[in-house]
Amino acid sequence: MEENRMKESFALEDWTFSGKLVVTIPDATRPIDPLPALHAIALRASNIQKVVVGLGLHKPMKIPSTWSSFPIVQHNPDDCISTSVVDGIPGSVHRSFAKSEASLSIGIAELHQYAGFSGGYKGVAVGCGGRQTISQLHHRDRVLDPGVRIGVLTGNPFRECIDELGKAAGCQWALNYSPQQDQWFFGDPSAVLKSIASQSNSWYSVDKKYSSVLFSIPKSKGGSLYQASRAATYLALSPNPPLVKGAELWIEAPLDEGFGSEEGFVRALQQPYPWSKLLTGEPPLGAGAQRAIILAKVCTQYTIRLFGVRDPQLFRNVGLWASQEAAPRGSVGLLVSHPFYRLPQCVL
Repeated sequence: MEENRMKESFALEDWTFSGKLVVTIPDATRPIDPLPALHAIALRASNIQKVVVGLGLHKPMKIPSTWSSFPIVQHNPDDCISTSVVDGIPGSVHRSFAKSEASLSIGIAELHQYAGFSGGYKGVAVGCGGRQTISQLHHRDRVLDPGVRIGVLTGNPFRECIDELGKAAGCQWALNYSPQQDQWFFGDPSAVLKSIASQSNSWYSVDKKYSSVLFSIPKSKGGSLYQASRAATYLALSPNPPLVKGAELWIEAPLDEGFGSEEGFVRALQQPYPWSKLLTGEPPLGAGAQRAIILAKVCTQYTIRLFGVRDPQLFRNVGLWASQEAAPRGSVGLLVSHPFYRLPQCVL
């Protein structure tokens, strides 16, 4: 703990702030303990009004008792104030921002399906955004835009919207952790993320294409299909995935929470497998519907298999192959150990 706190303190350097400050932190779906960062900030900011858990449209989390010394509130996407309209998206943010003079976002910079990387302004713009803001930002037309790419910041219209929404909400600073560098970065949210991205090696080369890939899913992402499926879609929709057509994408995770709590995602998966209708006609709506759209896109080329699942029948009911058994590692073509921040790419 002390070593981590020293790293965050080093990133903050001589920064101080005496005004009314709101701090945002990620929820349990992100593999980061925000407590050391909160302590480092509290030493330099004397008037922290609220610490908002950036749930976005996710369900509330159980707050650890170790966080009790901070004024923690969990985000409610239905109790927000309006900010500005950005590219047709009505901006809104948690109402505690109206009572603050500035805000700071604590987060982790991982690869992200639409935003290129998580972090930067995203902890405020999405984590603390209103329901309509988040829904319109994740509309099918936006997430399927050709410029929206994993690992890409520049020229990515999704990231551009996030940055403008974050600025409109009053986010002035980001304190982001980069797992690749095992280092914290602090400053202007856009500059922080660009610095991390420029120093990150998000891809590594392999010299062949594989018919099967197994993903190591961290505990923070292994509770639901909504979270765990990101590993498969991140690789499948990366610039040069090392996959033959029809390759099997193996996800090994307990998925104790089933599909997840995002009702739009759950409802969309009730469409006939492989959900190709989600890509045309009326777009699916509701929390998490965009993840179902991306799964449908991936399933047009590849097959997803689930291993180590507590209740495989739940997933078989929507057409997915699922088993309680562990993945047969001796049979898989390629193991991807860190699918959320480093992915293999085919150099052929």
